[in-house]
Amino acid sequence: MSAPQAYRGSITREQWLVNETRTVARLMLDEGIADTAGLVDAVVSANPFQYPTERELKSITRACARRLAALSDDPQLRRRLVELIAHGTPDQLAQTNLYAMMRDNRIVWDFMTCVVARKLEALDPLLRRREIADFVEGLRAQDGRAARWSDATANKVRQVLTACLERCGMYDRATERIAPPLLDLDLEAAIRANGDAEVLPALGVAE
Repeated sequence: MSAPQAYRGSITREQWLVNETRTVARLMLDEGIADTAGLVDAVVSANPFQYPTERELKSITRACARRLAALSDDPQLRRRLVELIAHGTPDQLAQTNLYAMMRDNRIVWDFMTCVVARKLEALDPLLRRREIADFVEGLRAQDGRAARWSDATANKVRQVLTACLERCGMYDRATERIAPPLLDLDLEAAIRANGDAEVLPALGVAE
């Protein structure tokens, strides 16, 4: 697979969303709700996210559905990956959620493959906040849409990227130390089957 095309600044409001994405994945698999409109209706009706407004419920449900759809172009493989999110262990959930974000948003894909992978391959244990900020500034310099981000938006993008690594147990913000995860074998196999072996070094698997 080629990297996703869109640098989605909406990551600043969509963020990690691991619990929300698991909820939507379970609606898809357990309740058989296949279309985004049906998922939105189900979430708005029950409000499992406990959000204060219907507008926010709709927006985040659509984001979760989009990420799940982005997991693979192959329906059977996508279902395997959605299953890891819906009913997997905490590590399977977190790691597959990060992979879904990579497949959905070029910001996350490039950050993981261009910054994180290089750190892990070089056995460099430090990922300084300044380096993450430099990556975001590089996006603003090379992409027309990212160039329109305000400084506050760019800073929020940096915070979200940092949080993604933290939530996967790969990063300690206080010490700025990065370490590879123990990648789930089922997820690794699915990533390879998906034609995405190039992302494995960012998840601690040497190619």
